[in-house]
Amino acid sequence: MLKNLGACWRARAKLLIREWLILLVFLFAMLWIHRYIFLYADDLYYSRDAQYGLNYLSEALLDELNSNGRIWIGGAMVLALKPQIELFRILNPLILMLTVYILAKIAVLPVSSHQGKTGTPALGLALLCASLFFLLLPLKIAHTTIYYAACAFNYLYPMALVLVYAYLLFTRISSGSRSEKLLLLMLAFLVGSSTQQAGMIGIGFTVMISVYLSLLCRKLSFRTFLPLYGAMSLGYTLIIYGSFKRLFWEKTAGNDVVLMDVITELIKTNIFSLPAAPFVLLISLSCIFWLFHFSRPDSPADDYPALAATLSSSEWSRAAAPEFEDGRPLGRKQRLFNRAFAVLLGAALMGYIYFLLYKNIPFALTHENLRSFSGLSVIAFVFLYLSALVYLSVILLIKKNAPFLFFNTINALGAQLMLIVVDARFAAAYKVMFPSLLLLSVFIFYSVLAFRRNILYLALACFLVALSLQQKTLIFVGVVCLGLPLIHYLYPIERERESQRRLKLMQAGLGVFFCFIALLVFGATLQGYYQASIPQNYNLEAIRQYHETEKKGGLLLKKVPPSYYGYSLGNWNDLPYYMKECYGIKEDTPIDYID
Repeated sequence: MLKNLGACWRARAKLLIREWLILLVFLFAMLWIHRYIFLYADDLYYSRDAQYGLNYLSEALLDELNSNGRIWIGGAMVLALKPQIELFRILNPLILMLTVYILAKIAVLPVSSHQGKTGTPALGLALLCASLFFLLLPLKIAHTTIYYAACAFNYLYPMALVLVYAYLLFTRISSGSRSEKLLLLMLAFLVGSSTQQAGMIGIGFTVMISVYLSLLCRKLSFRTFLPLYGAMSLGYTLIIYGSFKRLFWEKTAGNDVVLMDVITELIKTNIFSLPAAPFVLLISLSCIFWLFHFSRPDSPADDYPALAATLSSSEWSRAAAPEFEDGRPLGRKQRLFNRAFAVLLGAALMGYIYFLLYKNIPFALTHENLRSFSGLSVIAFVFLYLSALVYLSVILLIKKNAPFLFFNTINALGAQLMLIVVDARFAAAYKVMFPSLLLLSVFIFYSVLAFRRNILYLALACFLVALSLQQKTLIFVGVVCLGLPLIHYLYPIERERESQRRLKLMQAGLGVFFCFIALLVFGATLQGYYQASIPQNYNLEAIRQYHETEKKGGLLLKKVPPSYYGYSLGNWNDLPYYMKECYGIKEDTPIDYID
């Protein structure tokens, strides 16, 4: 018994080392790139205001209440940016690491229920997937949501808080611990009073988790959740107050909303855009594989005995079947429906690849082209894509005990639809799409965990992501990857041990290639931020010398070229008054520029 216990602890220690190694490597990568992150646009306002001291904090909070209701978000920004960028360069990588961890924990919740709460190797793979998700994030999404302090505080941090709250609510509400209930109440208030999107997502999680645990699972009384509803509503009241004041000001300013334009921008940003393409492709691929999985017969005595016998007796069935199978049979009609749905979605996905990635046809959805072939194709793909997500999230909730996939899908769709009535001005902004993308990423991670031994799924995932990046070398390697499943199934090895060994080598090779793609994207981002940092570091050094000479004489600065690797970098080239105040430069200081 002691020997078995020792072996169990050693296995657990190896898993912990693997998990911490992934997290620390990711943290190192984020700390590295944040060396080249600076104050941008709104960051300058908050950093400047922070120099007035704590006495100004109450005035800053009142301004936040009247402008958007985000009191603690604004206060946190003022405090974090008081030492200018130095604290953010440490804080942001830590928050990103926390987000990676909580996304992975949510993805393995149903897996843990099948394999035990401790010692599951799935968490390590989920952590790797979540880390690669951030490394693979296209620059048009990342430069405002991750590497820009003002947007990180308004989008990344509230979403990290929402995910922590939802995870703890689902896993700890039944513990009965007073301290944990107080923690959940505090988190509920903070989530509710964070931002419009995050607050509404928090409300969505509270409603769905409370209904699931109290009415469906009958584990808790619904009254247990009432204090959380109160705390969440109280927090969201602040957001509603600030939003109405801002909405009133914008109406007086003449900002009108055109519904068709808002819907068009939402579809374009979330689905029909190159930055969103890698994730749309992975989600669609996962949906197709799940639909085919739920369309196969469960026994040789079913409607397809030959196919069932082939699947049950071959090594393919063990390699292709998802992990944590529960074996509950589906009806014949539902299996046929799933198969037809998979075929339709597959055809629609090929059309999506053709129009967006091959032809690069600009997306447009107007009253004039709604009845055209392109307009109908867009509507068909959007309908199939979203319907598959919702349908499969329900099936996986029932079949695989994976409620968070359903919670996340509903919240992700709701977070975008609410923009139509809440803040339609931002429908085309990738930063507003980011919260929904975070939620849907869990579906990708869960699918990778389920089909991690399916070499066809892995090969197609590598190929599609390489295709979305539109680099010929990567696409060529992606096509080569597609040959691996053909080699494995056309030229099988009779001896099972050698067959398994070859299969694992191919899986490892595909995993390495996928990691290489993510590192290639991250490396390009790192290089871009490094190049953009050269003139900014030069200017900050010039400002430091300016202060050392007691603000005598002028400033000689370098012009900062416009770039996606930053935000409002042109401010360096004209130094507006708030930027001068942020860096303590006298208004009448003469400034010259060199190229």
